[in-house]
Amino acid sequence: MHSDLDMRVGESKPYVPIFVGSTFADLQSYRQAVRDALAQLETIVRGMEHFGSRPGSPVDECLRVVRSCMVYIGIFGMRYGSVPEGHDRSMTHLEYDEAQRLELPSLIYIIDEANQPLLSKNIETGLGAEHLRALKDQLKKRHIVSFFTTPEDLRARILHDVPALLKEIGAEVKGSLDLPAMPTDAEVLQQFKKLPKMFTGRQVTLEFVHDSDVNSADAEACSALGLEIGASVFTYVILGTGERFRIFGERDVAVALCKLPKKVRVHARAVTAFGVYQRVDWTDDGPVSNPEIETGLIVKEIISAEPEVQRPA
Repeated sequence: MHSDLDMRVGESKPYVPIFVGSTFADLQSYRQAVRDALAQLETIVRGMEHFGSRPGSPVDECLRVVRSCMVYIGIFGMRYGSVPEGHDRSMTHLEYDEAQRLELPSLIYIIDEANQPLLSKNIETGLGAEHLRALKDQLKKRHIVSFFTTPEDLRARILHDVPALLKEIGAEVKGSLDLPAMPTDAEVLQQFKKLPKMFTGRQVTLEFVHDSDVNSADAEACSALGLEIGASVFTYVILGTGERFRIFGERDVAVALCKLPKKVRVHARAVTAFGVYQRVDWTDDGPVSNPEIETGLIVKEIISAEPEVQRPA
């Protein structure tokens, strides 16, 4: 573990240097939301905004600042970022690698691209997009990642996650916080059932026994929920609360859902999804278009799938 942290364990540490790593131009409003949250927690925020004019290469300076911190927060949007001369990875990727080399306690946040509209200029294409996808796959394997939508959503997640992490490493947050409690998954799902438009894009963890057929998702549902037509599937599940939901999967997740054997208990991460499409009904007076609501849970990751344990009668 990081040497500075080892020296201070057990002491009162109201100020904890935290490195915030991300691409910059596309995520400025998100970085500001994170800075606001960390300021409320009275930690020291370090990131590219605070480097100033200093000697040494940008890469050397970035990695030096990472080494001066006790916690790493990584925010990953839809850009891989610039690759410094002489390197084969972006600056953001290099910062993440350095934090992991130092074994810094890390919180990882990935934008929920299916439920957060993005400007085309903020979406990387080509080789950068391929590198970003590979990096995100690596992040999801190494960490328990959190998917965020708006800057306000990211701020709420930081306020929820950072105090728990600081407690784990023996640090203290100065002062008291009057923060709203994060709703439970069951509460989010109950709210979503009643008011799907208001509670769309919320992240939840699901537990269910897979016992239904997996089918190709129709074009109307895909269009309404922002899924790729022809690369998405759906099935029905009954959660532990007894409520029935339709879940969707896209591409790799779709393939994983298709491969699930029956009678396995599944833990998965998903987001609530709401959309509207126009249904065309044919009448004696010709076609009539009516709005149709589509809702469901889009699975982002299957955490585990284990055989259902049969309890003795």
